Amino acid sequence: MEHQIKAKVVFDYTSFLGASCSKKWTFLEAMSTFAPIFSLMWKNTIKDSISVEDRLWDQAMKSLSASRSDESNIITLVELAKSEGIEELNVVMPYELDNEQLKQVCSRAHANVQRLNQDELKITF
Repeated sequence: MEHQIKAKVVFDYTSFLGASCSKKWTFLEAMSTFAPIFSLMWKNTIKDSISVEDRLWDQAMKSLSASRSDESNIITLVELAKSEGIEELNVVMPYELDNEQLKQVCSRAHANVQRLNQDELKITF
């Protein structure tokens, strides 16, 4: 599978939390529930016309949950980014994660996590 390689992508986790609370189903999501092949064919058709950032956001909206822990969501986000061929992910957080949370993300996501400032993480893999 070919991916558009992008060295660095910024993901605003704060915006994700707000958007996930008010998420509404799209036509494609509704159709894919009843006919999964429709979703696969549609996504393959439009994949090249959507930026890697937008694809990551769309996947995050489907895979992450505001009811799960931040660590769990970030680990899932890293896996999604890896699948898109992204090499560096900057995650803007609404608050600072503690050192134990950062250690969990590093070990479970098999990634290097650096704190850029109190509310931004640089994740490389």
